[in-house]
Amino acid sequence: MQTPKKIITDLKILRAPNKNVSLEEGKSIIKDLELSLSSSLVPGVGLAAPQIGVNKTVCIVRCKINNSIENLDLINPIIIDKKHPIINSMEACLSLPGIKVNTRRFKEIFLKDENNPSGIVVTGFTAIVAQHEIDHLEGILVTDRAIGKDKVGRNDPCPCGKKINGKVIKFKKCHGRDL
Repeated sequence: MQTPKKIITDLKILRAPNKNVSLEEGKSIIKDLELSLSSSLVPGVGLAAPQIGVNKTVCIVRCKINNSIENLDLINPIIIDKKHPIINSMEACLSLPGIKVNTRRFKEIFLKDENNPSGIVVTGFTAIVAQHEIDHLEGILVTDRAIGKDKVGRNDPCPCGKKINGKVIKFKKCHGRDL
């Protein structure tokens, strides 16, 4: 029987670079993620491989919405497009116990991964959770996405995370007119 892995809270480990995996290796990691998430003392709706000390680009989303279960197993995911920005209030993370922050997320995302090479559209709460978990794969924590209650300043980093020459660009130069 497998033993669940402890959820990592060490910021240095959580920010370490992660590597892509094969579909087969990803499926193995997903089993570890499911066991660790279901064994967590604090209920959660998603978990990324770096959160259990595995520096690979794999994450899971396990949402129960209106008596329906929405599961995503994401292996090497890439968000291609984001639509309908919203303020997500009091977002939390299993790796940062006791911390809740407001974030800017998107109600709809289009992503591709090894399980969905043609891409899929993910909406609502499931899209918010997917964005959170995919952030983990890039070493981004929920605290990095923290914003004021209802606005992002013109000179704040753009919440979409777009970079030019490795540096996140300012909101006013990226999506300042879209929101």
